[in-house]
Amino acid sequence: RSALIANHDHDPGHLLSITKDIMPILTTAIEDTFPPAVMHRSSISGGGAGGDFEEHPNLLVEKEVHPRVHQNNDTTTMSALGSKLSSLSVSNNMIMSSAANHVMISGVIAQWDALSHREKDAGYKISACGGWDFVEFHRSKISHFYYNIIDGKHLDRRLVSIALSFLKMFLTRRPAESKNFNKLAMLTSLYTAIKVHSSNIYLNGRPVVFITEVVNWSDNVFTVRDVSTMESCMLNTLDYYMNPPVGQHFLDIITPLIDDHLINPLDKQHIITISNWLCEISVMESYFTSIHPSSVAYAALLVAMDTSSAAAAGMKCWLGSLCLKNDELITSQCYERMVELYYQLDESPYDGNYRCRSPTEVVVSLGI
Repeated sequence: RSALIANHDHDPGHLLSITKDIMPILTTAIEDTFPPAVMHRSSISGGGAGGDFEEHPNLLVEKEVHPRVHQNNDTTTMSALGSKLSSLSVSNNMIMSSAANHVMISGVIAQWDALSHREKDAGYKISACGGWDFVEFHRSKISHFYYNIIDGKHLDRRLVSIALSFLKMFLTRRPAESKNFNKLAMLTSLYTAIKVHSSNIYLNGRPVVFITEVVNWSDNVFTVRDVSTMESCMLNTLDYYMNPPVGQHFLDIITPLIDDHLINPLDKQHIITISNWLCEISVMESYFTSIHPSSVAYAALLVAMDTSSAAAAGMKCWLGSLCLKNDELITSQCYERMVELYYQLDESPYDGNYRCRSPTEVVVSLGI
């Protein structure tokens, strides 16, 4: 009964079909388990042994053999009923699993769409002006500096993308006040990104980055007070918009849907690793500056699928079936550039521990 009720909300037609199959077996099982009482005709009429009706001799025989017969029937019918309910339980699990997958996919698409919408939010808009020119002109040096610090502290490399977003957003809204203003903003952007977005900012109960370290990064050109003042200025200028979308955020949304049952686990890991790595490389390449992170992430996924040993066509078809928001023309151009970068490498992007090499090592060979 519980199984039937569970199925009622998912497929009424399936419920009706199963009910028609089970009810005859269920009826038989109930009748065999609880046989109707054999009543004396005399008791119906209210008479005793001398009443108008007498008990038929065959009823006496039926009462003697009945327990054994119904015991056998009970075993057979209940076994059949159990088998039918077991199959119903399997069917119910399949329906529930399908419904759960549908809900998961819908949730992933909704998250992707919401993050895509944030790309166009006025709070994260970056206009081309003096601050933009500074970041683009020094992009390679700034990225190298950021990656060296992040890799040295074994932090998530996406912090470099976030720090660069902070820096561009800030400098396009706050003109430089002095010669060292941009440099101090560069250092503070990374420091703020680590404080806000690092998942392991504390190591053994101590912060992985102290404000005094930022002073050391500047070769003591700036003081702790300078860094603290710039941090407050940056937060106020950005109006506390501290969650700029980056390519890795989009990958975090979509990669959990890659099912181990549909692709070899090693190929799955390759797709996840290479797509993230390509997003890291894109930070250092000026070509991707004006491209939305959603297109960068989508293109990175396509390249990672192409370079895996899995059925790339099938995986790309699956990705396309999700209908994720992205500019197809821009994504196509981004894909071509990423393919070009990937195959320009003189050696494998992996190091000896099956981890991707630092972007700072790769860009040297690429000439970025």
